[in-house]
Amino acid sequence: MSTGYDFNHYLLAGHGRAYIISKENPELYRDRIMSACRKDYTFDMQCEGSRAFLTYDLVSLFDDPEPFIAAAEESYADQETDENWKQLCHLTDLLLLLGRRETVIKKYKHIEKQLYSGVPLSDLSSLCESFEYLALTLIQKKSINVLGTVMNDIGRWFLSRTEDPQELKPWFRWFDSVSEEEFGKNRYNEALTLGKSTEGVEEYIRIMSTPLKCERKEQADKPTAEIVLSWIREKPDISRLEMMTRGLMKMDASEAKKLAEYFSIETDQDIKAGIVSVFTSGKYRWPLDITLLTNCIDSASKRLVDQANTALALLKGDRLHDYAKDLLEKGFNPDAIIILINNIRAEDEPFVMKHLEQLPVTNENEEGWHGIVSAIVHNGNDPDFPISLLYWAYEASLCSSCREGIVEVLMNRNHLPDQYREEMQWDANLDIRNMVENK
Repeated sequence: MSTGYDFNHYLLAGHGRAYIISKENPELYRDRIMSACRKDYTFDMQCEGSRAFLTYDLVSLFDDPEPFIAAAEESYADQETDENWKQLCHLTDLLLLLGRRETVIKKYKHIEKQLYSGVPLSDLSSLCESFEYLALTLIQKKSINVLGTVMNDIGRWFLSRTEDPQELKPWFRWFDSVSEEEFGKNRYNEALTLGKSTEGVEEYIRIMSTPLKCERKEQADKPTAEIVLSWIREKPDISRLEMMTRGLMKMDASEAKKLAEYFSIETDQDIKAGIVSVFTSGKYRWPLDITLLTNCIDSASKRLVDQANTALALLKGDRLHDYAKDLLEKGFNPDAIIILINNIRAEDEPFVMKHLEQLPVTNENEEGWHGIVSAIVHNGNDPDFPISLLYWAYEASLCSSCREGIVEVLMNRNHLPDQYREEMQWDANLDIRNMVENK
């Protein structure tokens, strides 16, 4: 299947196509693969996981992996890696796959030592995150003895701190969750029986068994339209996220409609933008005539235009279809593409594809393409939805989580090409690999 994308694009995407391209003559791509061993290149580590599995497969194409291992170890030894969580995760995963567990243990002990610096806990956040990741990777698929050793290390550090358990426990909740998955609910008792010195293990168990108190900010149980409007008047550029922390999501639908009615009489463009932002997620959809929003296209306030189009992208209707087409006749607009995709007709396919094929897909241009890919995934199971858009998203997206959704849709619709099945075996996203293995 011919596309305009090259090896570098597929590598950045964590796409199995990178492996397929390079396996015929890996030497052509040696420098780029070497760079992948030196530096994390995930789109979203938190969401996708690392690209280490694909990187390992690429290194395996070479007869001598040592230069690549040396490159990874050199970057791993860099002090800056200690507090660069994404970089540390990528290199840790890669080095473990390459059989360099001792290098990872050395980094673990190095960061553990830094945790004893005596500085305030707030200044140790990056190191704690790195240490937790190292700890949880070292216990996976190992014996209870390894778990006991790591628990003891964490517990000894707890003993060196003066903070309340409420402040210490959150830093190792992920580790504790992984330990339960690996060793079961009886892991604490088993760890206590392992060695002569259990003081650290006992402290670990004490801290991690402490129930966390739920902190609640004072807020109205169910904010009214007037209360939400007061937030916006007080701070016109208030984000939707901040309003959510104040209790926005508890607002009744009737109050949301009343808030929308305030929009129709408001004259301040910034206040109008703040009101519309309430209607940019699934819970509260714009409840009034869409003309109130489509008329915002000529506003001098970019935020109002953007918020109005984001709200419109959640809706369906013939008028929205025509609105999006009119916008796109004037030039590319990602919001308009999303609105059109949500309201697509069979005859729109060539028009939409023309715009998508001209769209740069880069990390720097995420706002231009990521929402479009998400809209394609969201609409893809509709039997009338154009398959060509799903193929474009599979090829283009740098987000492997979105690609996973696309693959699932293509499988559901029996439109997954054999070429895709082959390259899915090498995808950086292990869930995608499992999808083809389980079929």
